[in-house]
Amino acid sequence: MDTNDTTGWVKLFHPNGPQVTLPVPMLARLSAEQAVEMLASVSAYLSAGFLVSAPGLEDGEQKQEVVSVSRREGKDAVPIVAFYLAHPKVLKKFLHAYLNNVEDIQAFEAATGMRLADIPLWEGERDIDKDNKNAARHIVPLARPISLVYEVGEKWKRWSAEGGKSTGEIEPHKLLLVRYDAGTSVPVAAKTTTASASVESNGTPVIRKYADGSDANPAAYTIYDAYLNQRKAAPLSAEGLKAWYANPANKVLVKLPTAA
Repeated sequence: MDTNDTTGWVKLFHPNGPQVTLPVPMLARLSAEQAVEMLASVSAYLSAGFLVSAPGLEDGEQKQEVVSVSRREGKDAVPIVAFYLAHPKVLKKFLHAYLNNVEDIQAFEAATGMRLADIPLWEGERDIDKDNKNAARHIVPLARPISLVYEVGEKWKRWSAEGGKSTGEIEPHKLLLVRYDAGTSVPVAAKTTTASASVESNGTPVIRKYADGSDANPAAYTIYDAYLNQRKAAPLSAEGLKAWYANPANKVLVKLPTAA
């Protein structure tokens, strides 16, 4: 019988958060008796306080550290942020998230410590990769790494179980942001001001600005104000405002002046 010592390994979490790899002694040729001993070894780790899942996570949740972000716009000018890993060989984003409302934007800004409007807008339809020639401008490093709590989406699980790409169906988003890890949030940077009224107190007209820093055309002021009233934030760009107004559901919010 071959009795050369070898070692198995088990990955568990320390109660304070770090994931560790621990040895599980075994023999090259496993016996039923030794399997029981291995089980007892792992049980001892758990009894000592090591955890199967990272502390603070629910069933199905996972956590990943990210170091940089980019921003683009989806339909109806909804902001989309992509998060990137530190690993130099991982060129694509880790996951992306839609910031559908003011609360989503506030949560992003509180977690990252940066203003959404300060991230240069990427005009592409897909998230920019780290090897793109424009990556240095559009992928912005975080003040310090943060952790994302995410899960594998149910739609993706069904798509995969039914055959994945062989079904001919478009692949759903796989990784979905659940929340930001509360232990890694940083103070929010000072907010930049954006015009939110038609005139200043002295009667001077306000020049409306988009979040990308450009001025709105006065002809679009009425639409701009309707967007601002609904979203409680300036439109990200002229194109974003145009896309928002193209939605019939939003047009009813705009009270265009009537001809005399």
